[in-house]
Amino acid sequence: MSILRSATDPAWIAAALSDLDATLGDHAHCEKKAAASALRLVGDHPGRPRLVRALARLAQEELKHFLDVLNELQRRGGMLPPDGGDPYVQALLRLVGSGATRLVDQLLVFALVEARSLERMLLLGGRLPDERLRELYRRLAQSEAGHEALFVELAVEAGGEAARARLAGLADAEARIVAALPLGPRMH
Repeated sequence: MSILRSATDPAWIAAALSDLDATLGDHAHCEKKAAASALRLVGDHPGRPRLVRALARLAQEELKHFLDVLNELQRRGGMLPPDGGDPYVQALLRLVGSGATRLVDQLLVFALVEARSLERMLLLGGRLPDERLRELYRRLAQSEAGHEALFVELAVEAGGEAARARLAGLADAEARIVAALPLGPRMH
């Protein structure tokens, strides 16, 4: 069961498909940043062996996803565009507290990002015209589901049951953020 409080506007799929190369380029950047974020958490929390190992594996998987999406983009004749940033993730990261709650908030924000990515990958996987791309997105969606669960699990380990209450508040905020953003050929 998803931790999201809202569904993606059905018009998003048309926007994503309207410039598939732009969507793929944005998605590649999302995978790259997911790997970098996981490694940043590893560097910030070396004294948490379970977190370090789990996030190192996740970073490795995200980097493979980056290469998979990049390969598909190049197969289509496209190139990786400049990274235009991700207003969705930037807005979510502004919700991260400081001090003792910082790690839990970061993990929960990443869980929400993975959940939204999962939802949109499933939408794309069901509508892409190319069977090869449909299969890629189905496979990536399976990984995202595991990542969502891992981040929630790590947050609860770090913050106890209070993390679940915090997740509810962050999920409500995430729904408001998604509703306020314009739809375009990007993953978030």
